[in-house]
Amino acid sequence: MKNIKKILVAIDRSAMAEEALKRAISIAKEKEAQLIVMHVVEPSFIESPFVRPIDENKIKKEVKMRVEKLTSEEDIEYVLFVESGSAAASISLKVKNLNVDLLVIGTHGKDDISSHYFGSTTLKLIQKTHIPVLVVKNEAKYAYKEMLAPTNLSDYSKESILFARTLFDTTALKYLHAYVTVDELQALTYRISADQQGQFKKELLTDAHIALEKFAKDVGEGEMVLIGYNTSINEDLLDYIVRDNAGLLVLGSKGVGNLNSFLFGSTASYLVRSSPMDVLVYVPVST
Repeated sequence: MKNIKKILVAIDRSAMAEEALKRAISIAKEKEAQLIVMHVVEPSFIESPFVRPIDENKIKKEVKMRVEKLTSEEDIEYVLFVESGSAAASISLKVKNLNVDLLVIGTHGKDDISSHYFGSTTLKLIQKTHIPVLVVKNEAKYAYKEMLAPTNLSDYSKESILFARTLFDTTALKYLHAYVTVDELQALTYRISADQQGQFKKELLTDAHIALEKFAKDVGEGEMVLIGYNTSINEDLLDYIVRDNAGLLVLGSKGVGNLNSFLFGSTASYLVRSSPMDVLVYVPVST
């Protein structure tokens, strides 16, 4: 995996944006990477004499003061961009033009990322930038102590985990793999006896364990957890994620050509929106 040379943190004027900035500062300092801070002023779509025009100079001063406070405390230099336009389009273009290695964004959890302004921007950026995106949903008080990596054992999942190991090389890793199993309803439907059901479940568990062990050998040591599921893989994974309460969720997704399909049609996007913990997600170029 290549070294982390440039980190761009996109901030709005919310409290969680400050947590994203703290996290980006911490990573940039640890990796000796260039820190780039960007704030996009989206123009108002309402034309009215009662709507005050946006004072971009005032906003730039406010943003600079917030950034200066945090960067001066950590003694780290940064480059600041304050621009007007569409947040998703402006940030994506900056990522491309500056050859950024990691994008950091703050959101306010499930409701924000699925429906509100900056949340929807986050999902668009994950799809469009094709670089790792760290979605910060919690206060950045401590370094991540554990990473939880749900995996379907694919190459893009492997790529995301290898990047996470490069980025957080002292953080413990736990693999989470969901595999198809046989439940009582299926056994009854296909007239499978209790003994046969038990044998099938044992064989499926053994195969899943062997496959996960093989996968882990390529990406590094870590605790391995298997979850048997039938039809609700998303909910079963999320249930475990909530109970596990790790600091960071690591996701890889192959993506799709249609943005709406990506947002609502994959396990990765479901977990990005629903996970209560911070999420590191990567959609590779080869979709």
